[in-house]
Amino acid sequence: MSHRAQQFNDIYAANIDPWGFRTTAYERDKYQATLAVLPRPIYQLGIEAGCSIGELTHLLAPRCQELIGIDVSDVALREASRRNVEFRHVHFVKGELPAAWPDVRPDLIMLSEVLYFLSESEIRMLARRIALRWQRKSHCVLVNYLGDTRQPLQGPQAADIFMQALPDADHILQSVRDGFQIDLIQAH
Repeated sequence: MSHRAQQFNDIYAANIDPWGFRTTAYERDKYQATLAVLPRPIYQLGIEAGCSIGELTHLLAPRCQELIGIDVSDVALREASRRNVEFRHVHFVKGELPAAWPDVRPDLIMLSEVLYFLSESEIRMLARRIALRWQRKSHCVLVNYLGDTRQPLQGPQAADIFMQALPDADHILQSVRDGFQIDLIQAH
């Protein structure tokens, strides 16, 4: 088990909702704003990287014919599976990004508050992997915290690195809200 996987397992074992995904106004507002920027009512295949305990997954599920949640923590994934048990089209994969990026062709990619947990080189590698697999006119949504992430990279900085590393994509929208930033990208 990697250091990162162990770190997140320990965090979730101590508190299954360590960032208040289920209880805070910040998370509720962020989820509403995230769903509101999606240009399509339904996507064929969505990937949510860093799905955590499955709260955003639960809201994305009705918007996707198939949805894959990826997380490094098996503790979080067990909770995500429990939270989304009624959705037969939602699947979860344990893995560490960028290596765990699945070999599928999504038309929706959700990177919500996950990029700044990666190094600059991992973000660039993730962008390259996504560029090889996403479909034409696919959407990628980046959501990043504007406060101190307590990580080497801050949210907007991580988003900029990702967008600069993603070829053949248009930056369609940037929305800065109270505490978070949303960027919508579309593949050429």
